[in-house]
This record gives sequence, C-alpha cells and structure tokens, in this order.
Amino acid sequence: MPATDLLTDGELIQLPPEAGDVNAPRFDPDDDWLRRASADEQKTAMWRWFATRYEDPNDPETAGPHDGQGRRAFAEDDGPFHADEVLHARFDRCVPAPVVDALVQRLQQQVGNDWARRGGDGFGG
Repeated sequence: MPATDLLTDGELIQLPPEAGDVNAPRFDPDDDWLRRASADEQKTAMWRWFATRYEDPNDPETAGPHDGQGRRAFAEDDGPFHADEVLHARFDRCVPAPVVDALVQRLQQQVGNDWARRGGDGFGG
C-alpha cells in the first residue's frame, strides 16, 4: 500500500479537523473543505478516503483468495474496482480533475488501477 507521502510529492500532510473525522473507520472528507483545500491536502484526503475503502488486491498481508496463477480471485461484488473511475466518481464535483488525475497516476504507478473492496469490517462502502 503506498504511503501518503509517496502520493503527495514527498510531504506528509496532516489534515485539519475541518477536513472531517480522520479517525473514522471510513473517512469521508467534507466537500466544502475539499473545495478550499490545497492540492496536496486534497490528494491526502482523497487517498485517505480511498484507502479506508479499497486495498491492493495483491498485497500478501491483505489479499483475498487467488486464482492459482498469482492473481486475486474476485468475488462478484469484490471488484476489481478501478481507481480512476472510483476517485473521479466521488471527487470530480469538489476537486479539480487534474488533482484527481495526479493521485490516480501515482496509485497506478505504485499498485495499478485494479483494487479490491476492503471487507470484513462491517462498514459498507
């Protein structure tokens, strides 16, 4: 799983309280705050939102069952989910598309575009 600083050009960004409840199991940033936030804060908030809902399908510590050829065997509702589609669907209304694209590009470089839904914690997507 990429570290936040890898996704925000080497800076570790702390989100302010007005960004939303960063301690919630499923972080949901405040859209009004996102519109006013810097690009790095926006990327950090989007990443936190994404990382609390999706995981690298090939991470050996979290990955689900595999297909016998080293690839994640997805259940019908488990994915794969495409980072570009998911992030643009959630954030295009409050974050400029180039900022969303920058995060998507970093995720694709670090892990790829296919992600699995985090499961087993009872917190729905």
